[in-house]
Amino acid sequence: MRGVWGLIVRLAVLMLAVCIPVAGCSNVCPAMGWVNSVTVELSGDVSRVGTVPLCADGACSELRPEPGTAVPRIVVTTPLDAEASLAPEAQPAMVPFYAERIDADTWRFQFNVSFPDHVTAKALSATGEVIAETDADLDWKRVGGSAQCGGPVEASPVRLAVP
Repeated sequence: MRGVWGLIVRLAVLMLAVCIPVAGCSNVCPAMGWVNSVTVELSGDVSRVGTVPLCADGACSELRPEPGTAVPRIVVTTPLDAEASLAPEAQPAMVPFYAERIDADTWRFQFNVSFPDHVTAKALSATGEVIAETDADLDWKRVGGSAQCGGPVEASPVRLAVP
């Protein structure tokens, strides 16, 4: 019996000796919970600017919804007419990023997942007239997280001169 206990103790010590260093080398990354951002800095006569959209990869930003506003819902109905087409209708695309006005001459754009290489920034009047426009290549830098797990990235500001 004594030999069995000695064998069990030796196996337990051996398992600890192997498991502790291996556990110390593991890399557990937290769930992705960050956003990537870029700012557009306006210069010139910003008093005429109503909104600043940023476009990338065929999509443009939308203003972030105000807190407490209802989120749009998609309602699916079935046709009452047996002859009606059952083909699904096109669903609205998700907005890939939001715009937020920081002050009169600074706008921040937050991307949930992506970070495009090239963008187009526009200054629009309250009626939607394009006042100024610029294309920019973005250089992204990680500003948090780690090299192993990733983290939020930020691009250098895009500068847009308003005449």
